[in-house]
Amino acid sequence: MAIAMTTGYSSQTEGALLCIEAASDWALSCVDSLAGDRHYILIDYGAADGGTAVGLWQKVLDRLHANHPNAHLTLIGNDLPSNDNQALADNLALQIPRPPKPTVLVSARSFYEPSVAPETVSFGFSATAMHWLSASPGPLNTHTHVLASGDDEALQRFKAQAMKDWNHILELRSRELKVGGRLLTVNLSRDEQGLYLGENGGETRNVHDQLHEIWRGMAEEKLISEEQYRSGTVNNFYKSPEEFMAPLKDPNSPAHRNGLRLVDQRTVYVKCPYRRRWKENGDTAAFAAGLMATIRSWSRHSFANAAGTQAADMVYQRLEKRIAEAPDEWSLDYVEHHQMMERVG
Repeated sequence: MAIAMTTGYSSQTEGALLCIEAASDWALSCVDSLAGDRHYILIDYGAADGGTAVGLWQKVLDRLHANHPNAHLTLIGNDLPSNDNQALADNLALQIPRPPKPTVLVSARSFYEPSVAPETVSFGFSATAMHWLSASPGPLNTHTHVLASGDDEALQRFKAQAMKDWNHILELRSRELKVGGRLLTVNLSRDEQGLYLGENGGETRNVHDQLHEIWRGMAEEKLISEEQYRSGTVNNFYKSPEEFMAPLKDPNSPAHRNGLRLVDQRTVYVKCPYRRRWKENGDTAAFAAGLMATIRSWSRHSFANAAGTQAADMVYQRLEKRIAEAPDEWSLDYVEHHQMMERVG
């Protein structure tokens, strides 16, 4: 199943930008820990169009140059070949005028594959990307997102795939890191209270339930088939902090054997910026359009792959209408897990 964020991703994902900004202190801490060297390779895994991370990389490059003014810096943006890699290249190129005029490159391949040569990366970073699964654990029969489905059997299937994927991702990154190199992941998560992106404990509607209601309604109206309905599964999984840390606590995991160790971890909450702006200005139309667009930016491919672009477009027309009709019942709040890691000798 093809996974692709919508064109213009950064302009539609203000929440993702805020999540990256919330991790900037730890990114700078990672850079400050790096030993002196002549050359540093930095990589952004799953960067989408790169726009949400421009400010972060400005800070990182400036700090690294200040710490090691004679070193050459290379920044790599990584994402799938199907990504808008021209936009990614353009956003990476914004860093070139900064001293010491870093080299910028695009790695057009999945982060489920090796992205660079072994033992070359000084600092790796990834934000709101590694919740996407490498393969489908199978369709859901009664929902579009596993965490909102109430299906224990499906939950175990998705968790098993997510943990297999996470172990593989960390194994690959542990091979690419230099000894002393740091990896910082900023991932969508679920906390001990069961909160996750789109589920804020009943403060507002569960976003995934609302997407499912729309999708189920289209099936009942015969606008999509039952097979298409079951295929409209959002193929991701929001792991818990313990699940994120598990490979680093297991001495038999490939990542641990390669020397990858946990430095620190935390859970960070980011409230919906679209709702906050609506509370300030009362512009319901702008709120409905903006919130719809940010939800569409990461979920549209799931419905388009299942039933085509016309059906997917209908989902978001109906979603925007629902938001506009009851704006006080809508928000997209983020639950993020930050995990700082280092490769030791």
